Amino acid sequence: MAHTLLDQEIHSQPDTIRAVLSQSAHTAAVAAHIITHDPYAVFIAARGTSDNAARYAQYLFGMMLQLPVGLATPSLTTLYGVALRFRQALVLGISQSGRSPDICEYVASARRQSALTVAITNKPDSPLAQAAAYHLDITAGIEQSVAATKTYTNQLATIALLTGHLAGDGRLLDALDELPDVLAGVLAIPQATIDAAAQLIASGSAAMSIGRGLQYATALEAALKIKELSGLPVEGYSSADVLHGPVTTVERHFPVMLSGDTGVSHHDTAQLIARVRAAGARIVVASSSRDHCSAADVALPIPVCDERLAPIATIIAWQRVAAATAASRGRDANAPIGLNKVTETR
Repeated sequence: MAHTLLDQEIHSQPDTIRAVLSQSAHTAAVAAHIITHDPYAVFIAARGTSDNAARYAQYLFGMMLQLPVGLATPSLTTLYGVALRFRQALVLGISQSGRSPDICEYVASARRQSALTVAITNKPDSPLAQAAAYHLDITAGIEQSVAATKTYTNQLATIALLTGHLAGDGRLLDALDELPDVLAGVLAIPQATIDAAAQLIASGSAAMSIGRGLQYATALEAALKIKELSGLPVEGYSSADVLHGPVTTVERHFPVMLSGDTGVSHHDTAQLIARVRAAGARIVVASSSRDHCSAADVALPIPVCDERLAPIATIIAWQRVAAATAASRGRDANAPIGLNKVTETR
C-alpha cells in the first residue's frame, strides 16, 4: 500500500507508462523525421538519473538500429566553447525538467551545427524543448517526490517507443502495450520481501550494484537511488567492469545488488553471482530468471517480459528497496538530505 508521496509515485507507474503509450502517433512522426535525416551516429546529453536513461538508449539504439551512440560531454560546449562538428548526427537531450543550462546549450549548439535535435522532457514548455527541433513529452505528470522515479521509467518507455518506431519492430511495440501489467507484478512483490532486501543492504557500510548490457543502466540507477534516499555509498558497475578490479573489494557479508533477466546477459550474470557468492557476499537479486533468484539471499522476482523492456520493470523493484533502505536508516525519503528537485549545471 502506498503511503508517502514517494510510495504513491512509485505505485503510479503502470498508469504513467500508459500515458507514454498514448503518445505513440506523435513519437512515430518524430521517428519519421529521424529516418529521413539518416543519422550516422547519436549523441545524448543528460545528467543524473537522465544520464542513466541515456545509457539504456545507448544499448537499445545500438542493438536495434546499429547506430553508434555516445554520451555527450556538455562542458566542451559550456566551459571550453567548442562547436563540435555534428554534421548528420542525431543529438538527444534528456532531462526531466528541461532546465539544465549545459544540456540546453549543448543541444542548441548541435542544432546550429546541422544535427537533428530531439528533446525528451517532462516539460513541453521548457528551455530544452524549445532548443531542440522536436520534443517528446514523457507525460509523467507532476513528480512531487524529490528523487526521480516515474520520470525515469517514463523516459525509458519513451526511448523504447521511439526505438520501436525507428526499427519498425512490432514485437517491441506489442510488448510495450503489455508493460503496465508487468509493472503491476513488480508492485505486487510483498513488502516483507522488499524490507528484507533493504535490511540486507543497510547492514553494510557500503554496497555494490551490478548489471550487464541493458541492465547496466539499472545497476547505475539503483545505486543512485540508494545513495540519494538513504545516504549509503553504493557504486554501480557493469559485471564486466567488476571483474577488472572492483570484485576484490567484495568480502564476507558485503552487500551486492544484482539486476538480471532471461536475455543474452543471463549467463554472465549467473557467473558473477557465483563469483561474489564464493567471496562471501550477501546478495540481493532482482531478476526474471529463476536461476538468478535461487542463488540470492533475498530475491525480488520480476515477471518475465521482453528483454528490451526488462530494465523498466527491474528498476521499480529497486526504487521500492531504496525507499525501504532510507526508512531503515532513519532517513526521510521524501526530503533527501542535500538534494534538490531541479539541479542546474553549466
